[in-house]
Amino acid sequence: MATKQGLCKNCGSLIMVDSNDELCECVFCDCVFPATEAIEIFNHPDGVEFPNLPQPKRESKAVRHTVTPVFDNAVEKAVKVDKATTSKDKKVEKLFEISPDDIQTPKKVKLIVYTTTAICIALIIGISLPITLLRSSHYKKIYKQMSTCIAAGELTVNTEAADGYTTGFKISGTKNNEVSLVSSSDTDKAKVLKTFESYCAIRGEEYGYESGDAHYYKDVVLTVYAPNGRFKIDGNDGAVSEDLVEFYVPEKESEENTEK
Repeated sequence: MATKQGLCKNCGSLIMVDSNDELCECVFCDCVFPATEAIEIFNHPDGVEFPNLPQPKRESKAVRHTVTPVFDNAVEKAVKVDKATTSKDKKVEKLFEISPDDIQTPKKVKLIVYTTTAICIALIIGISLPITLLRSSHYKKIYKQMSTCIAAGELTVNTEAADGYTTGFKISGTKNNEVSLVSSSDTDKAKVLKTFESYCAIRGEEYGYESGDAHYYKDVVLTVYAPNGRFKIDGNDGAVSEDLVEFYVPEKESEENTEK
């Protein structure tokens, strides 16, 4: 027995037939017809019309021509009629095939999803907005005292603002704890340390930190860009010193770049 796939000539359903058997039988509509015809329709379904006519009832003792598949995944689809039409030029309904329109989310589930999403958004806004507003309030007050901070370190920094932004320094971080300065003249570790201590004092007064508090220096980072190199100091929980100031020598241009 050679089991092959075929299409019912009446309803278009996918059926298993014995190519050595003269007749085959559709398990969906009970239509009995030549097996070779079912195989031919499966191989060339274009333009085939399936009338879907009622079939006469068969006696219980009548010979059956159904075939059990002998290979895996025999039923690829319940109906292979993508291009086939009925006599009324309508698409034949695909049995056992579920479309996106058949699956609908219950209203209760939609309501839960929408409500949960709205609550999450509200929580995010409720948490982030006060933090942003508080940071902005502290920023404005610290910004006004940056000239004092820069003077304490005897640095040459342009503090003039253009379009609301200064070209000589930048304050960032969620707690205004990161500062970058651009000095037009050479500097050293001692001056950078004085600038750092002055900024921590200004920031500490604004946030209510005492000099002995853990947050007085913690997470505060000062970076100074000068002609003679880059200086950087990270705050810690204790006292600070020049040893904590890191110095990076500027990279010299290669001879090839210099010639150019």
